[in-house]
Amino acid sequence: MRDLILPIKLRERLKQPFGTLLRGKHPETTLRAKNMILEKMPPKVVAVGDVVTKNLIEKELIPDISIIDGKTLRTTNENVNVPNCIQMKAQNPAATISAGIWDTLKKAYESNVPVELFIEGEEDLLTMPAILLAPDKSFVIYGQPKEGIVIVEVNENKRKEVKEILNKMEAI
Repeated sequence: MRDLILPIKLRERLKQPFGTLLRGKHPETTLRAKNMILEKMPPKVVAVGDVVTKNLIEKELIPDISIIDGKTLRTTNENVNVPNCIQMKAQNPAATISAGIWDTLKKAYESNVPVELFIEGEEDLLTMPAILLAPDKSFVIYGQPKEGIVIVEVNENKRKEVKEILNKMEAI
């Protein structure tokens, strides 16, 4: 596998949610997400982003995998503490899905305890590998800037949608 770079022409596409957009602000949207999770009991819950992760933990829902980079909107330093977790690290430059991220995420999915995956670089695009590698009916949750949060229930159609986008990225 090679590193994948996001071409400018795909950036607009990625502003469209992959799943259900819960509009609004924390704590309302986080409580709605928590209720959806508790109702469906997905096999895995993956949070991509510091704020989403922090808000879920605040509402006493610990994601199985938390993918964070210590930043929000590329500037603010966030302090996210995932309790009772295994900590992993990976490199992932901005606008990239690095080749090494796939194996790291596979290991995270195999864990029976929560995993905090700290990304040195940027985690924004890692929603896509998280969806591709997740078991069916898992939830991948991420923030939609200035709108709310998105919950993706993983299935074959979502994987197909992600693969189409990844196939349009530039391999280096």
